Amino acid sequence: MARDKKSMIGFDPLAWLADDADESAGVEKVSDAKSDEKSDAQPQKDSEKMKTDIITVLGHSIDETALLKGYKLAADVFDEAVINFYDELFTQHPGVKPLFKNADDKAQAGKLGAAIKLLVDNLHNEEALRTTLTTMGEQHQRYGALPEHYPIVAELLVASFKKSVGRSWTKAVSAAWMELLVAAAETMCAAYTDEVIGDVAEEVIEDIEIPSFDGGIASDHPVLHLSSIQDISKSQALKNDMLTLVNDNDVIDIDASDVERIDGSAMQLLCALFNYAEQNSLVIHWLEPSDALTQAAETLGVKKILQLN
Repeated sequence: MARDKKSMIGFDPLAWLADDADESAGVEKVSDAKSDEKSDAQPQKDSEKMKTDIITVLGHSIDETALLKGYKLAADVFDEAVINFYDELFTQHPGVKPLFKNADDKAQAGKLGAAIKLLVDNLHNEEALRTTLTTMGEQHQRYGALPEHYPIVAELLVASFKKSVGRSWTKAVSAAWMELLVAAAETMCAAYTDEVIGDVAEEVIEDIEIPSFDGGIASDHPVLHLSSIQDISKSQALKNDMLTLVNDNDVIDIDASDVERIDGSAMQLLCALFNYAEQNSLVIHWLEPSDALTQAAETLGVKKILQLN
């Protein structure tokens, strides 16, 4: 069922159902002679109330009824949910905190609310939704947001709403919102380009404050060891290791022989390291880079930056 009016947080997004409710309220009581007919019809009415309204948004099938129910519930606890969301995000994934270093908490909450409103307002206007999300994707790539960040944000945001709302936030509501957020993330990430990776890497390296080098490395050259699973949970530790090695050294080695999986956050840091090395006459040697690392670099289009050709 198409909605004639756009809704917004703070207003009732289910108001478009009022006409049906009014009609039900205006039905006169049936006579005793028709009580059996009323009884027979009741299951059908109950079934109609439980129906889902499935719509397609950006290629994803979404239960609009559950989605709008969640939107209404979220409006009542939005500020609390946002606080919980950022607390959990920075606690579980401290590596993303630098992305928000210049952001005012209140302003950031406002942007998040505006983004949610944008999604709901344009459920039936895919052209406008796709255009706006594409622009947002380009902006977020320049901020340093990686594709791996989006599912983290989606999961924690939905979990925060559920925590703040309580039992009224059902599994169906969670599923509808996850589907919408995934659809939005896919559209934003589709706008990412390989050319921006180098620019982002340079911005990252500019923010690095080089500490003094304490030594203690037994080998001829300092070695940066990459974990077998090098994902966002280890990005902060990787950055710290890089910071320790880049000062007062002409040559460093990277041991990537054990890498089985590496995500975009680690690749971005490595790109930043190699850009820094090029600008500061630092020589970097790879020690048996694994096939998984090479394949990831090829997929992201950064083999040249990482000198893996």
